[in-house]
Formats: sequence, C-alpha cells, structure tokens
Amino acid sequence: MHSKAETQTHLKNFIVMVERQFDIKVKMIRSDNGSEFILRQFYDEIGIIHQTSCVETPQQNGIVERKHQHLLNVTRSLLFQSNLPFICWSYALIHFGILVNCIPTTFLGNKTPYEKLYGTPYDISSLRVFGCLCFTSSLTANKKKLDLRVAISIFLGFKPNTKGYVTLDLKTKAISISRNVIFL
Repeated sequence: MHSKAETQTHLKNFIVMVERQFDIKVKMIRSDNGSEFILRQFYDEIGIIHQTSCVETPQQNGIVERKHQHLLNVTRSLLFQSNLPFICWSYALIHFGILVNCIPTTFLGNKTPYEKLYGTPYDISSLRVFGCLCFTSSLTANKKKLDLRVAISIFLGFKPNTKGYVTLDLKTKAISISRNVIFL
C-alpha cells in the first residue's frame, strides 16, 4: 500500500478472497478508530459487525500490537543478518510472514497456522535462507555463445501466487523472478 486511502479497497478484496477461498463468512472486523476502516454501509450490507477500540488505547489491541512489534523485530533481524539495505524491508517482512505461518504454535494445538487454514502442512522443502547467495539462470534470448548463463544474486523471497524465487542481481541491481535458481 502506498497510503491509508487504499485500505478500504484492500479490506473489501480480502473479505471476498477469504469467503471464496475458504468457504467461510467473515463475521466481525476489529480495528482501532482509523477512518480507513469505517465502511458502515458495506459492513451492514454483508452482515459484518465492526468493533472498535477506544481512542488512544493501544493496550486494547494488545495481541495485534505485540504481533506488529514481533514482525518489525524479525524483519530488522533478517535485514541485519543478510546485510541488505532497509529498502528491502518488504521482502524481509513477506519472508517472515511465510516462516511464522510454518511454525507450530501451542495456541493452535501444535499445528501451524498454514496447516490450520489449508488442512495440510506447508512444504518446507522450498524454504531458503533470506539474503543468501544464489545463482539465477539468465534468459538465453539475445545471448552470445560465451556470455554468462547465470547471474550472481541474493535471495529475497517468494512472489505470492507464482512458482518462482525473487532475487536481486548483484551486478545490475535488478530484481527478477525465476524458478531456475541454485542456492549456496
């Protein structure tokens, strides 16, 4: 998102996606008093209860506030350990989101959030270390016989809904998506 103005569109799309993909109805939305969450007519039309916390009381959103802090702490840690600049924060955050959904929790009866949602464990064989060195296969179009066939890259994560890895080419600083990656 580039601004809070996009929140309403994303929230509506999220509700539609949850109902379509998981065949369940969203019954309640809980938020702070941010105006970006005020969609009274929309909520009324589809029967969603909108609960809000009191003004300037983040302690009423304790679970969300702690999870937000956890996300930021691990995102910073991933960037620090990989020596990547803060401009890559969104990739670190998405990577951590995948990891946290693959870790069993006692809150869900020692199941992972992914397993609870989809009914099957996440295939962890695709997981890689964030920021690790990798070699991305170059496209062969417009290449000469002796040109390099790989690009030395850094692993940034996974692109949602795509069977490929997101990598940062160390030479060109270009971000690409490829399924043909060899990891160190």
